[in-house]
Amino acid sequence: MTGKGTAHNIWSRRRGYAGFRVDGPKAAAERVSALFTQGGDDYVVVRADVVMECDVNLIVPIDAAADMWSDALAIVERAVGQPVARVCIVEATYPAVPQQAHCFITEDEHRQFPLHEYSPPGRHPKSPGANPWG
Repeated sequence: MTGKGTAHNIWSRRRGYAGFRVDGPKAAAERVSALFTQGGDDYVVVRADVVMECDVNLIVPIDAAADMWSDALAIVERAVGQPVARVCIVEATYPAVPQQAHCFITEDEHRQFPLHEYSPPGRHPKSPGANPWG
């Protein structure tokens, strides 16, 4: 469902990474985290990664209806408090179905969210996106 009567094609997606160079990247990531549950089908702010040894120190993956990506980026920029320094748009994803991506679940992550399909912790053949309960 799209928000407020908009007529977006939610099935045509654009995925990308917004990179920021900010003072206080952990605080900026915390502000971005407020967006994780917003956007409905129009856009998803996937997470906020504080990174090091890179030309940016905060990377925010965004998945949005193709015609909403720029709007979603602007929402993230407002949360961060400054313009994006780098944008990388995904051209192709392997595996083609994101739910089949591999991941590693640490013991601490499993203790915080003890999903039976990720027991025991360690390397798993599918990402948490494969969880049918969201």
